[in-house]
Amino acid sequence: MDTNRPQDSLSLGSSSLDAASLDETVRSVTESSANISASAEELFTQAQRHMRTIKVFSWNLWYGGREIDDALTKQQAVLQHEDIDILFVQECFGGAGLRLGRVAGMTVAQQDYDCAVLSPSPIRLLSTDTAPFATAALVQTRLGEVLAWSVHLAPWDYGPYRAASLPEDAETVFSQRGEQMRTEEAAKILSETDRILAELGELPVIIAGDFNVPSGLDWNGVGQPQTAWPATQAFMDAGFTDAFRSAHPYPAKAPGLTWSQIEPREAEPRDRIDFIYARGLDVVAGT
Repeated sequence: MDTNRPQDSLSLGSSSLDAASLDETVRSVTESSANISASAEELFTQAQRHMRTIKVFSWNLWYGGREIDDALTKQQAVLQHEDIDILFVQECFGGAGLRLGRVAGMTVAQQDYDCAVLSPSPIRLLSTDTAPFATAALVQTRLGEVLAWSVHLAPWDYGPYRAASLPEDAETVFSQRGEQMRTEEAAKILSETDRILAELGELPVIIAGDFNVPSGLDWNGVGQPQTAWPATQAFMDAGFTDAFRSAHPYPAKAPGLTWSQIEPREAEPRDRIDFIYARGLDVVAGT
């Protein structure tokens, strides 16, 4: 490997170097130096961007991993390939989030048996009136403190089963008890967010997890009936950005389906029901 800098390789004392060659050599050295400067500036910019960015990951562990052979080892293998600042997990089924945090070297904040927030950074569990469907934590990131919620809204009366009734019979679909529960749970999470911020001051907020309901950004009349699902709409009305749809704005090109590839298509409709909502942060696509 040649470790010399370009200027180190320039020999002005050579008798074979005429004026034209000298001009060309100087020009080449100048261009090389400019390229090096540009590369250094690009590396500096990337480092700055990294320091101003946090990476988040939402994961439903599916019955705490009990349906998967050697689940914890496989979960750990997934995390080894991800540089995660905040991990949101659902379906902990008691201790699955704690076990995952132990092998991943992350601190765990968990309010009840279902949802947990994990991070390699300092983290503090916040007491909220949202058990068992949501856990809130204060995470100290390189951006400063972030209010992080892991949520798992009610699974009953899954709306896409009634797609044929939409949008004409939306009122009936939305009046199902499961839909009402999800809407109430979303309202409680937003209410508790307001309470926490009133106590702690304004902070970036991330609400992520399994919402068990689609988004009106996907059900936009193209492919799916135009439907503003109340629970997910509530977060957008409160100023939250749907991170995936912000990074991938066209549902037809990037549907982002999260449920359910483990079931036959004829038995279970495919949809995006897991979300990361952010407020007070700009969204960039993960790498």
